[in-house]
Amino acid sequence: MAGTAVTLAVIASITAWILSHNGYLPGDAVVRTWAAAKDRPADGRPSGTWVVGDVAVRSRFDAVTGFGIADGQNGKKLWEYVPPGRSQICGSARHADASVLLVAYGEEGGGASEPAPQGKGCATVLALDVKDGRQLWTAQRTVTTGRLGQGARFLDTGRDLALVAHDHRDALGARTKDEHTSLRALDLRTGKPRWTAALPDRCGPQQVSVGKEQVFAVLECGGADRVSPGSSDGPELMTAAFNRETGALNWNVPVDARRPVRLGSTVAIESTDPLVLSDTGRYTPFGQDGRPRPGIEFSGGRGRTGEPDYPQTAITGERMYALEGFWEKGQRHRLVAFDLTTGEEVWKVTLDDPAAALTARGDRITVLGEWSTQSSKITDLLEYDADNGEELDDRRFRDAVPGAGTLYEHDGQLIIAGTGGDHTFTAYERW
Repeated sequence: MAGTAVTLAVIASITAWILSHNGYLPGDAVVRTWAAAKDRPADGRPSGTWVVGDVAVRSRFDAVTGFGIADGQNGKKLWEYVPPGRSQICGSARHADASVLLVAYGEEGGGASEPAPQGKGCATVLALDVKDGRQLWTAQRTVTTGRLGQGARFLDTGRDLALVAHDHRDALGARTKDEHTSLRALDLRTGKPRWTAALPDRCGPQQVSVGKEQVFAVLECGGADRVSPGSSDGPELMTAAFNRETGALNWNVPVDARRPVRLGSTVAIESTDPLVLSDTGRYTPFGQDGRPRPGIEFSGGRGRTGEPDYPQTAITGERMYALEGFWEKGQRHRLVAFDLTTGEEVWKVTLDDPAAALTARGDRITVLGEWSTQSSKITDLLEYDADNGEELDDRRFRDAVPGAGTLYEHDGQLIIAGTGGDHTFTAYERW
């Protein structure tokens, strides 16, 4: 009898492990609640996703679509905007704020290497009400020529403000000699002009972002001529802050105080509160007065493709969380927390399996984990204490998860934006 009891206990333990590992035990599982319609296959052109209120939005070159995510809507398509005629959407604002999304559209050139017609590339800015897809207003951007498919870093929103950068470009993407550039703020709901920024001399905006107290821009400064990266002289990238209410210039400093950062470098605004810039694995925070803080740098381990694999990051408050990749019998990841005021590492956790995505929300860091170092199938949901890195939850997805898209949280649901060809959005809940 004792032997039978031991055998049954072993069988029960194995069965419980299998059920838990496959997401069939309460407290250990994540189950799918709904899935929106499948998206069309990706074609390499920029796309974006947002969750605003009770609507999830997907923006592609051919349409912007809103899906309902409130109780009972289950990812139902609510509305869709298709650009007129032969024009295409060339990008959308990074943020959809106050239920308004900005998109830019224009005409495409005759071929992959041919620029858009004179004055047509990304020339029209449109404000869409995220709730119902209603067109609120349109505005024209000043452009000479421009290529579609490079995103819309010249747009952003924040509270009641719409930010639009105007810039003349020649066929090679360089600023034209007339230096006709401006940065303008509009009322987000009506499109009425608010102010035109006081740009530094011989500078034009490359990308913009709206913060809570200031408006930020990465500027191309120093003239119209381009120089190759690494050149000892010529134009360089600067970063500037403007008064949110008036557009007055508050400060203007180099992107990197140690060396000039040339035009064409991959600088991006990662956060505005605080301001954090990234440049090929280096993250530089700035104080409200424009003084750079200690930087955080990643070497970029080799990923599955053999290309440098720079980390995914999430920034909240004065902390940056990063999925730092490394190679050890396959792709692996560490979850690392940094203090943005000092640049110092606060805590670090080595994950058992590779990670596909992360999000920071409140006092928790949520990570999507993959099956193994040899597979990109998402199977795990891991949660960590944002303060000290302690593991708070470890669950398994019972149902198939789309490829590593963006992860959102909404009213207790996890919403994953699929890549091209997958379900546009899929919702899961903890069980």
